[in-house]
This record gives sequence, structure tokens and C-alpha cells, in this order.
Amino acid sequence: MKKCLQFLMCIVIIASLLVGCNVNEKPVSGSEGQIVLNFWTAWGPGSKEEETGLKVIEAFEKEHPNIKVNVQVMTFDMLYDNIITSINAGNAPDISWGLGEWFSDLNHADALLDLTPYYEEWEDKELIYDNVIEALTVNGKLKALPNYLGNRALLYNKDILTEAGLDGPPETWEDLISMGPIIKEKTGKYAFGISGTGVRAPQELIMYLAQNDLQLAVEDGSGKFKNTWNENPDELKRATEVFQFYKTLLQDGVIDPNGRSWGHQEEDTNFSLGQYAMVVNGAWMEDTIEESGVVDNLGISPPPKNTSKATYLEISPYYIFKDSDHPEEAWKLIKAMFGDEYQEGANLYKSPRKDIKGEGLWAEGFDGLTEIGAVFPQVSLGKVTNDMTDAVGRVLLLEEDPEKTASWLGEEINKSLEANGQLSEDAVRSK
Repeated sequence: MKKCLQFLMCIVIIASLLVGCNVNEKPVSGSEGQIVLNFWTAWGPGSKEEETGLKVIEAFEKEHPNIKVNVQVMTFDMLYDNIITSINAGNAPDISWGLGEWFSDLNHADALLDLTPYYEEWEDKELIYDNVIEALTVNGKLKALPNYLGNRALLYNKDILTEAGLDGPPETWEDLISMGPIIKEKTGKYAFGISGTGVRAPQELIMYLAQNDLQLAVEDGSGKFKNTWNENPDELKRATEVFQFYKTLLQDGVIDPNGRSWGHQEEDTNFSLGQYAMVVNGAWMEDTIEESGVVDNLGISPPPKNTSKATYLEISPYYIFKDSDHPEEAWKLIKAMFGDEYQEGANLYKSPRKDIKGEGLWAEGFDGLTEIGAVFPQVSLGKVTNDMTDAVGRVLLLEEDPEKTASWLGEEINKSLEANGQLSEDAVRSK
């Protein structure tokens, strides 16, 4: 993993210099005797997260005059690059936002502070969802805390469904597929939207796999993993069904053919503009939909299921790095960000706290989805998520046989696990 991080550092060092901060510089210093916490975030300009976060930090600094919080804002892409570079430079920030897909790599790099002692003494620990804490725990050690939850629900345009003569949203894959031609014929619009590329493509795929009772990789009890689809005919059959689902969405005109190359921006924008009827998406869409003026036409329900109810549970963590000189103070800041002001102001419909739910359509639509959320396995995900995106492309763009695609992806996942030293010994012996 150290070699991997060194290689990544070489790739991103030039890009990192373009950011407002230089990760190789000495951290910002406070006045004499003052502790400085370097806090890296990906707040959107003018967002509720930024506005509320800065207020909470200002109040935190007044309550703790010996602590100065140095906030550095950057995009998620630059955030990841700079974290990797800073770890190699021995100059990681005290705290950073991040994506859940980074968790395993940062943990295997031994870059994360063990938060277990702090968490065990935290008076509010019972407010956090148990399955979220479990997803951030490795070998009994809590290595991150949830910043927000990006659960996915089915968002639908009620006017389009009504125009098509439909009473409500689909409850199953079969319902969704059958609605596609009806909506297209009656309204001239496509029924559904997907991301065929970008970070959201593997997130959507893992949800559909979970809805068919499948895991990307199974842990063998020793901290090692393997994909078992090619060893188990029933699992391969169910994986094939997932990729056939994608293929049918395209062949039956349920999705726009252009959606095969959409990333999350196209997926979000086109839905908010009423270009298609339904999408599986997150509560972050609230502002976008309000700005587009279609909020009165919006409905929210659980994603269509197949054999099981499931959604993608996106956990965006707070990472506290083990080389921080001020872990106690970093923990105090994290606790402040879990307070009512930030959670209600920034995370009203996506809070990791059970007691913060809000009211109305968004609260009701996303309520209960955390408990049926599927997460990525705790393995290095860089190549795995790329292969997942490629698998979607093989079916939608190359029109590959779904069973061939499923088998290929299972093999590639195990190759990635082996390359990272995470493939179970049983799988190695059986080759």
C-alpha cells in the first residue's frame, strides 16, 4: 500500500499545487500558545453546509479560544489527491471530509486515528445508526465517523406519471420496465435515468446487486475477501440478472440511450428539468429541484426492488488522521459538527443522527432507508469501482452478453483483491 500511495503521489503532485493550499507547506500557525486544526472540506460555494459549518466553527473557536480552525475548501477530486499527497509528505490535515470509497485505502495505509476510545466515552454515541458505525469499524476499531448519509430513494415526477395514466411509482424492477413504453408513448419522455459513467455508476450497480441478494466480495473471517460468483451458479445467475436488467432498460426504451454516457451531473440536471420521469437519487437534490420549480410535482418512494428491498447507503465520513498533533481537539471539533445547529442546518434530510429527520416530503421519503442500505466491502476500491463502471459499459455500449459481463467482473474483482493482498487464502489455493 505504501508503494501504491507513492505512485499516486507522483501522479497528483502537480495537480495538488493548483489548489489554494500546498500540502507540502508547514501547517498554518496560530498565535503563541494557540492550537491550529487543519480542516479540509468539500463544501459547495454558498451551500447550507458551508454557511452552517462556518457558523459552528466560529462558535467553536469562541468556546475554545486556544483553538484556531484553519478551513480549506476544495473539490472532492482535489480533496482525495491532496489527502494522498499529504500522507506521503507526512503532513496530513488533522481532519478531512471524504467519500466512503476512500475508507479502505486510507485504513490500509494506516493513516487513520483509532476513534474507539473517544467514541466509547461520547455521550451522544447512541444517536448514530448502528449499521453506519459498523461500516466504519475494522477489527473492532472505529476508524472514521459519518459526516452525512447519501441514501438513495426513487424521485419521480408526478405530472409525467399522471400524464401517462399511471397511478404511482414502480415497486419492482418488473413494474419499472413495464412502465417504460407507456410513459414514452403517452408523454414522449423516457421513464428512468441512470449514470453510465463516473462515480455514481458503481454506486447504482451495488444497489441493484444488493436488490438481488448479491455482494461484491465476501469476507472469509480473517479480514480477506473474495468474489464468489464464478464458484456459485446461483450467484452467477443472479449477477447475470442484474446486468440483464440494465440491458432491458436500454432495449425496451426505459432509459434515454444518451444515459449510457451520463455522469451524475447529467443525471441530476435532466431529471430536475423534467426530461424524464424517475431517478434513484439523494436528498442533495432538494436545492436543485427547488431552483427548477418542479418541487410541487415531486414524489419520493423507496427504490424499486427485485428479490429484496435495498438501496445504496453512501457514508461520507469525517477522517481524523493518526499523525495529528491534536487528536483531542480534533475530536472536540467533530463533536461540535454533530451538534443540533449543524445537523439541522446542513444535514436535515441526510443526518447520521437518528433523531434528525426534518418534516415533510423529503423527510418522509428518505425515512427508513438507512436500515436497508448496502455499502461497499472494506477493500481497496480504486480498480474495483472502475471495473464496475466498465461492466455497465460492456452491457450498454458493447452489448455484451450479461452472463459474460457478470463472470468477467467477478474475475476482475478477485484480481484486484489479489493485487492488494486482500484475496482470501481459500481463493488463492483454489486457483
